[in-house]
Amino acid sequence: MIKFLIIILPLLLTFMFGCGGEKENAGGSGILEADEIIVSAETGGRVLQLNFDEGSTVHIGDTLLVIDPSKLILQFESVKSMENVAKAKLVSAEVNLQQAKASETFLQNELKRTSTLLKSGTGTSKQLDQIEHELTQAKLKAKIAQANLVTIKAEIEKIQIEAAGVTRTTSDCYPVSSMDGIVTEKYIEQGEFLSPGRPVVKISNISSLHVKVYLPSGDFANIKIGDKASIDTEADKENYTGTVVWTSEEAEFTPKNIQTKKSRANLVYGVKLKTENVHGTLKIGMPVYVTFNNE
Repeated sequence: MIKFLIIILPLLLTFMFGCGGEKENAGGSGILEADEIIVSAETGGRVLQLNFDEGSTVHIGDTLLVIDPSKLILQFESVKSMENVAKAKLVSAEVNLQQAKASETFLQNELKRTSTLLKSGTGTSKQLDQIEHELTQAKLKAKIAQANLVTIKAEIEKIQIEAAGVTRTTSDCYPVSSMDGIVTEKYIEQGEFLSPGRPVVKISNISSLHVKVYLPSGDFANIKIGDKASIDTEADKENYTGTVVWTSEEAEFTPKNIQTKKSRANLVYGVKLKTENVHGTLKIGMPVYVTFNNE
C-alpha cells in the first residue's frame, strides 16, 4: 500500500497542479459587422430608373439610380441663353470702348493743332473751347464704356457660376456608389418622388468584416494592435483568423449583450478585430467567439 501511494501520489499532484496552473486563453463573444455607407439623394425629383436591388453587387462609380433631370436641363439651356446674350453685349461694349478711345485720341490731336493755330493768329478761342469740350465728353464716354465693360464681364461670370451650379445639381440626378459592396437595404422604389437628403440605399463592404469584443484588464494588458486571434462562428468547423486593428483607451462597464469568460469583471476594454471574408461564408450579424492565443 505504501509503495502504491509513493508511486501514484506524485502523478496525482502533477495532474492537479498541472491542470490548475494552465492559463485560460483570453476571449469574448461579439457580432460580425461590416463597413457600411448610406447613399442619400442630394437633389429632389422623380426616380426614373433604379439600377439595384437588395443583394445586388455594386462597385465604386456605379450609377445607382436616375432622378428626372428634365427641369434642370431646361434651366441649364435658359442660363446658357442668358450667357450668349451677355457675351453679345460684351462685344458691343468693347466696340463702344474702342470708338470712345479713338475719338479721345483724335480730339487730343485736334486740340494740339488748334492751339498752334491760335498762337499763329489763324485760329480762334471759340474753336479751342469747342474742341476742349468735345475732348472732355469723349473721355467721359470712354470711362462709361469701360465701366459698362466691367459690369458685363461680372454679369457673365455670375451666369457662368449659375450654369456650373445647375450642372452640379444635374450630376446629383445620377447618384453613384462610393464603395465596393452589396446592397443590404433599399429605401426607395422606381417612380417615387425623392426629396433632397432622403436615404436611397445602404451598401455594405463584406469583403472584410470586423467584430468587437470586451476583455477584462488582466487579459487586455497583453493585447496590442496587430495581434492575431481565432474567430469561431460555431456554425461550421472552420476557424477564421482575425487581426486586432483597434483597442480602447479607457475602460467601460460590460455591455449587457456581451459575455466573456470572465464576465464577473465589471470594467472591460474594447478590442476590435478585422477578418477577411475570402469565401463569402461570413455574414453580417453572425455571432462569433474570439480566442486570443497566449504568448
